[in-house]
Amino acid sequence: MIKDVVNSETRTDMVRELLLYTLALLITTFLIRLLWNRSLVKHITILKPINTLSEAFVLSIALSVVRGL
Repeated sequence: MIKDVVNSETRTDMVRELLLYTLALLITTFLIRLLWNRSLVKHITILKPINTLSEAFVLSIALSVVRGL
């Protein structure tokens, strides 16, 4: 996704790509917190619940980097 922002031809395309990236990151943050706390913590005993959205946000960014976005 970052490549799309860098390679965008016009300023509006760049803004659109940044907004889409931000929106995807926020949706991923909420989904990670929900899924982590409701399923992973229950089934994998060494994991601790995510208490704040900032923890989920950092985890979301880390997963995006690992996936190569």
